[in-house]
This record gives sequence, C-alpha cells and structure tokens, in this order.
Amino acid sequence: MHVDVLSDSFSVLVNHWQLISGTLLILVLGQILVWSLLKASFDERLTRGEYYSLSLAGWMLPISLAAGIWLLLGRVQMSTAGAPLLTILVAIVALSFLLRTRERMLPGSKTIVFILIAIFAVSIFLRLAFVSQAVIPQYFDSAQHYLIIKNLINSAGPVTQATTYYHMGFHLLTAFVTSSLRTETINTILILGQVILVTIPLSVFFLIKHETQSSAAGIFAILLATVGWYMPAYAVNWGKYPALTSLPLITFVFSLAYLSVRYRNSLSTGKYRTLNALLVFAILLSGLTHSRSLIILAIIALAWVTAAWWQNLPRVWHPFGFFAVLLGIIWLSVLTHTENIFGPLFDPYWNQGWFVTSIVLFLSLFALWAYPKLTFAVLLVILLLLGSLFMPITVPGYGNLTLLDRPFVEMLLYLPLALLGGAGLAGLEQSIGRVTAGWHKASLLPGQVIGIVLIGLVLINVLNRYTFYPSDCCTIVGRDDLVALDWVDRNLPPEARVLISSTELRVLATDSPQGLVSGDAGAWVHPLTGRATLFLPYHSDFTQQTTLEALCQVDAEYIYVGETGLTFNNEQLASQPDWYKNLLSTPKVQVYQVTGCN
Repeated sequence: MHVDVLSDSFSVLVNHWQLISGTLLILVLGQILVWSLLKASFDERLTRGEYYSLSLAGWMLPISLAAGIWLLLGRVQMSTAGAPLLTILVAIVALSFLLRTRERMLPGSKTIVFILIAIFAVSIFLRLAFVSQAVIPQYFDSAQHYLIIKNLINSAGPVTQATTYYHMGFHLLTAFVTSSLRTETINTILILGQVILVTIPLSVFFLIKHETQSSAAGIFAILLATVGWYMPAYAVNWGKYPALTSLPLITFVFSLAYLSVRYRNSLSTGKYRTLNALLVFAILLSGLTHSRSLIILAIIALAWVTAAWWQNLPRVWHPFGFFAVLLGIIWLSVLTHTENIFGPLFDPYWNQGWFVTSIVLFLSLFALWAYPKLTFAVLLVILLLLGSLFMPITVPGYGNLTLLDRPFVEMLLYLPLALLGGAGLAGLEQSIGRVTAGWHKASLLPGQVIGIVLIGLVLINVLNRYTFYPSDCCTIVGRDDLVALDWVDRNLPPEARVLISSTELRVLATDSPQGLVSGDAGAWVHPLTGRATLFLPYHSDFTQQTTLEALCQVDAEYIYVGETGLTFNNEQLASQPDWYKNLLSTPKVQVYQVTGCN
C-alpha cells in the first residue's frame, strides 16, 4: 500500500461526499432497525460489539423491504419522490426504535465498539481508492447490472427481460439508493459496492466472539477477512456485485440460526418467533440477492448438523472423522489442479496468500483443540464447497451446470479460513493462559502479546502485497471508449444494430461454455445508448468473405472496436475499405459501418 492510496481516497471522498454520506446514512438506519429488533429479543445476552457486528451484517433487510415497497408503488405510478419519502419514513422509524431502547444498558466494553467503528471507517476510506481509478464499473457483468438498475428506476410497466435475468437483491437496493439520493447510477454502483465490501468482514466478528468469548479473536477474524487475502474484495473487478452483496447476508443468516438453536429454550415464545421470522426473511432476501447463496446456507447447515453428530460419537471415532474430512479436502484440492478451469481457485489463498494461510493453518491446530465442533464444521464446509464444483445439476433454461461455480467458491473460501484463524487465536490464548497461569508479575498476558504479533504480521503483509486499486485484467472500458460511446449515442440511429466482440464464458467443469459474453467496451453500447448489439467472436477474420456474409445475414450495420480487452482486429477492418467504412477513429477506439452488403 502506497501513500497514493490515501490521496486518491481523499479525492474520491471530496468529489462524492454527498453520495458517500447518504449511502452510509441509509446503512446506519437499516443497522439501527436490525439492532433494535435483536435487542428486543436478546436484551443482555449479547454484548455491544456483538450487536454492532450482527446488525451491520443485516442492515440490508429493512432497506430492501423499503426498496420492495418503493418498487411496488412505482408500478401504480407513484411520484418520483417515492424513494426519498420512504427513506425519511425509515429514518423516523429507526429514530423511534433508537429512543425506545437507548436507556437499556448492555454488557461488553464500549472500546470494542469504537474499534469496530474505526475498522469500518478506515476500511471505507481506503476502499475509495478503487473508485479513483475505475472509469466505469469493471467487467462485462457490470454493464448488465447497470441496465437492470436503470430499468428498475424507470419501470412503470412490466419488468423487462433484462431485469429478470440477474439476481435482483443488489439491483433493487442500488436502484432505491440511487433514487433516494438523486445520484448517477454508475457512481452509486461504484460507491455502494465498496460500502457492501466493507460490511463483509465485520460480519464475522459476532460468531467468533460469541463462541470463544474473545474480542481479540473476533477482531483478528475481521482482519483476515478484510485484507488477509485479496478475496473477496477482488471480485469487484469481476463485477460480482450480487454475489458480494449476498456474503454478509449469508453470515447474518447462519449467525441468527446459531442464536436460534442456542437460545431456543431460554427465549420467550414471542421473542423466539420474532427471531425466527427475522431469520426466514433474511433467508429469502439472501436467495433474492443471489440464488446460489441458498446452496451455501444448505452447506453450512449440513456441516453444522454433521459436526454435532460427530461430536456425540465416542471419542475414539473423532480422529477418523477428522482425518476423513482432511483427506477429502486434500484429494479435491489435487483434483482441481487437473481441471484447467479451476487453475485460479487457490491463487488468493496460496500462490498469492501463502503467508497468511500458513498462519491460519498453524492456528487451526489450536482451534481443533479448543473448539473441535466449530473446527470440524468449518473444515466440512471447505470440503463441501470444493465438492460442489464437481456436482452436476440440470437447471431448466440453463442446461447442465454444477452446484457452484469456480468464481463463487473462490471468493467465498475467505470465510471458513477467517473463522479458523479467529477460533485458532482464541485457542492459542487459552493454551498460553494455562501455561502461564502461575505468573503473577506479568503486566501483559502472553496470549495478548501473541495476538498483537499475529495482527502485526498480517498488517505488514498488507503493506507489502495488498492493493486497493482495480486490476488491469478486468478493465474493458478506457477513456477513449467513453468518448466513442457518447458519439454512438449522439450519431447512430436509435434502431442501429451494432456488432461487438464476444468470448466464451467458462467457469464450470463442463465440456461446453456457459454462454457468450462481451470482450470489450461493446458491453456498454446497449446499456448506455439503447442501440441493439450483436455478438461475434473477437478472433473473427474480417478479411474473409464468409465473415462479411455472416454480418449481412444478421443485419449488422455497425462495428465497435474497443480500446482494451478482447477486441476485434482493427487492422483487418481497415484493410477492407470497400466492406467497412470508418465513421469514428480515436487513438484507441474505432466505429465502422458495414457497407459491403448488397
């Protein structure tokens, strides 16, 4: 991390302070409502820090409910002031809840809450550096997200086909925030994406703190999930906003399920029903945000139930179960290396993150000693995540798939590893505490010293290896593309059909690709200009007569050659002036008209 990160983050903060502050205000309103609901059920059973972490993970529930109401009212021609009015209503409700519960004292140190808030604030500030160099949201997925959000904002009739294609949770949330704050959709996607990214690691604090009673272990788990590996933050480069949005909801759901099981006999009937109603709503929202999150929740539930069964077995059988799971993980890890499509799976956690992963593997020994059930469940989750990559399923309309795809598993592995690291630190503290129980003159417990050392090692690794900027791998829009897209919008007929480059999408262990996706900034032609687009493989040879005939058959009128990514060969197009007429030529982007058709 360089000094440039600080200056770039500050520049974004100055330029977008209204959007940033407005987004954070909406987040806080949602957090207050969830905090109040949880507090009504658990009172003093949870600490201040646990309430903060858990409510931050679930802040999207009340805001998404308000967004859903806004969308339904929009179908009956509600005025454009609907979103701001609903936001004000949410603020009034949140304030009333806050005033009703503010006098109830909670256990736990206020210092921990201040530390969590400080981590949140610093993380938000540093993540803004990403926005400073993002001309437009990364990758082809982002263009579809933008189109869906725009359709939601402008919709007054039937939902369009594009709107129903992707998981709706993130898009509905972004549309509501955009309408509430009267901001540009692209800027909202960029800023809200970073805000959601910051909530992901803070949500892991609750489970570790409540299970181990160690705040230091919970904070260490947050640090691992935040900057221990470049996942899940790197997934913003892939435009995986729905998947990222589902991650804190996944943590929120299994945290609520954990509380529901643990306190089912101590909560009153009314409070227990309230808790389970909140749990059901969270599950539904998680599935709406990303359908495959329901598979993740099923995996977590299966792992926890199996771990409980394993713990109740005679102790002599425990090693057999543990080594069976461990061998399964090793076998599947080796198997993934035989599939080229899975090559990047372990890059964040070993090729690029071996140092932090080695620390977690060391700490997992203490996690197994102190928290065998939690450790066994976490290892089983890893086993099932890897196994899901090879489990075939058939989905009507989508063909042959696997239970999970490689990008989703890759961005999700941080969670079990962070939990292992947090539980391991708590186990290490307990182990050292037993050894040093007779030391009376120590001013600082050795366990605390070890915790500080480990946190320091992770932070040093961040300074040397971590980046907060977009990756060049996934940038498909350059400065010249923005000029060209504006030119297309102003100069081409509304009914124009534009040819854009495409490539095959392969993220599953199947013989066939998962479809065609845009290879360059042509992905944004339809979302930003409304012109229809046609796909052609980026490696097509435009000097061949057969290529021209194919374009004539599909009535392709124009050709877009982007600045970066997998683009068409401009030299081939320029060499055939009788077939392709150059209409726009910038240093890096060209637009041609197909003139060779009879």
